[in-house]
This record gives sequence, structure tokens and C-alpha cells, in this order.
Amino acid sequence: MRKFLIAIAVVFAFVLLTVLIAIVVSENDKAVIEKRVRNENLLTIKSDWKGTPVDAKGRFINHEFPFLPKVKDLLAWQLSGNPQKEEKQTDAERLKILDPTEFLQSETDGILWLGHAGFFIRLNGKNILLDPVFGKPPLVRTFVDVPSPLEKIKRVDYVLLSHDHRDHCDEETVKQIANKFPQAKFYAGLRMDELLKDWIPNETQTAGWFQQFKLPDENVKIYFLPVRHWCRRGLFDTNERLWGGYIIQGAGETIYFSGDSGYGSHYKETAALFPEIDYFLIGIGAYKPRWFMEPNHNSPEDAVQAFVDARAKFLVPMHFGRFDLSDEPPSEPLKTLNERAWEMNLSDKIKALNINESLVFEITDEHRQTQMERKMIRKFYPKD
Repeated sequence: MRKFLIAIAVVFAFVLLTVLIAIVVSENDKAVIEKRVRNENLLTIKSDWKGTPVDAKGRFINHEFPFLPKVKDLLAWQLSGNPQKEEKQTDAERLKILDPTEFLQSETDGILWLGHAGFFIRLNGKNILLDPVFGKPPLVRTFVDVPSPLEKIKRVDYVLLSHDHRDHCDEETVKQIANKFPQAKFYAGLRMDELLKDWIPNETQTAGWFQQFKLPDENVKIYFLPVRHWCRRGLFDTNERLWGGYIIQGAGETIYFSGDSGYGSHYKETAALFPEIDYFLIGIGAYKPRWFMEPNHNSPEDAVQAFVDARAKFLVPMHFGRFDLSDEPPSEPLKTLNERAWEMNLSDKIKALNINESLVFEITDEHRQTQMERKMIRKFYPKD
């Protein structure tokens, strides 16, 4: 018994020392740009962009709002009271969980929301997963438990990961996808390959901000863009891997996926490069308390303003209602978003989905042409 208590005391002391070191380091650190980096094998689409900024320790930095998370702020939030605690506890509203089988088994182009920041997109015949987290990930509290859709997915061509946080990049999910779909290619920000190489053997390509990925064909184009966020999976790997958002284009559609982000000028920068965004996928949850969450997550009001800045056609809200990550009640983000959209006369632009609900793209002349080409390919190469 004595040895057991000593072991517990040693572990507690180690954890406490680790936290104290992290606090001291984070308090004395400053995010100052030392140099800029990129993937030299990829195209940079912004002519005056010199590369993604990093500091003297090689950590990536937000180009508009330099930010290093402070452990003392995290502890202050966790130890402070939630003014909406009772409201959150009594909020029984939950997102509906639908059956995704019909869309996943079809060949229809469109967007299916998997919950939180996860999407399954079919575009020009390519199946694309965004920030997939299947089942119930470890260390993450949930409002609703969503069954894994993996058995119902027939093929995955590309997997896009916005950053390394566990509610967006789940080790077990990544391994499951790679095991079932060995041909699937993974795309992410710089140095994410150093994390993924220990998980999967699949081809992984990483990009800096404002860079275009090299894809096997030209049916789809994918670009990596800056957002306002940060990265970390442990106590001592802060901002060692790059975070970002995506533009995905194909069959006449342009889709923006924000990943995690606070509000900033990057939405207007995106609009300048991609002036005709059709679907704007953006987070609206995990935004309270604002003093802590503002650098990392948009509020619903921020999301609407970002949508206006980007001059997009439709807003598809995400990052709410599945995982319990913050102080606001689970039903508040969508209600607040709808209220703000109504105030700005944008209600018809909001395309809110239930979990596993799909949004099918309008049939355009370009869509009809690509559908005809796919049928011809299947006719002559039925095994494909």
C-alpha cells in the first residue's frame, strides 16, 4: 500500500511540475516572426505571399493575430464558474441524427454533415472527407453519440485535416480510414505528416498557407488557406504543426471549409482569391467564454460577418451540438446564428443540417456534362 501511495505521489508531482513548467514557458514566450516557410514543391497562389510565418523556435504563427495559448488562462477558465451552467444543464435540445446510407451509397454530388467539423463531400465523382471523427473519441465529452458511418462509405479519395486538435484529427478514425481505403490520400498543413506517418502508410501531402495541393487529376482542385487558430496535442508541441482552412473546387462548385478559426481579415483575403464561393462551411460553436475562446473560435455573429466578408452564396454551420467543449448551452449557437441572419436579412442563405443530413448540389450544365462523362467511363471500364 505504501509503495502504491508513493507511486501516486510521484505521478502527481510530475504532472504538477510539468504544468508549472508549461505555465512558466508560455508566460515568457512571445510569438515573433523569424522566417517564412512553404512546401517548395507546391504552387503558391498569392503572388506577394512570402510563406507561412514561424518564430525562432520554429513554431507557426497567425499572420494577423500572433497567439500562443497560455496554460494559466486554461486553468482560470476551468476553475471559474459558468454563468450559464444551469441553462446548459437544462437545455435538452439535441441535433437529430439521420441515416446517411442513401447519400453515401449514391453517386450524387453534394455535402453530408457528419457532425462537429466532419463532412463527407462528393464533388465531380471524388469522395472527400473533412476532419472526420467517427464514433466517440477519447477525452472528448459529447452531447450526442454518433455511430460511425465507415461501413456505409464505399470509397474515399481524399482526406483533408484542418489541424491536429483531437476533435478534428482523431488517431483511431484516421487509422480506420487508411486501413479500409489504402488508396485514400491525406492532405494537411505543414509538418502534419510527421504526426500521420506514425499512424498510416498512406500518401500524405502537406502545404503552407496560400498553396495548391498536387492531385492525381484535375477533376478537383484543393487549396490550403490561413485561419486564426493554433495547434497542440501535448504540453510541449504548441504550434509545431500548421492549421488552416480549405477551398475545394470541381464541377462548377467552390466550397470553403474553415476548420477552426477566430474572426479576422482572412475571410476577405479568401474572397479576393476566390470571388465565387458557393458553400461556406464555418464553425459557430465552442465560443464561450469570449475572453478565452475569441482568438480560436468564431461566435455565431462572427460567422455571419465572415460569410458576408467572403461574399459566399450559402452558409453551412458546423462545430456545434455534438461535442461539449465550452460554456454555452448546446442549442444556443444555431439559435443565435438564425437570429443574426434574420437581423441582416440573410435567413435564406443559411443551410443548417442535422447530423448525417445531405445537401445536394444544383444540377448545372457542367454537372450534366461530368455526369455523362462518368457514365461513359463506367460503360467502358465497369470495374472502376
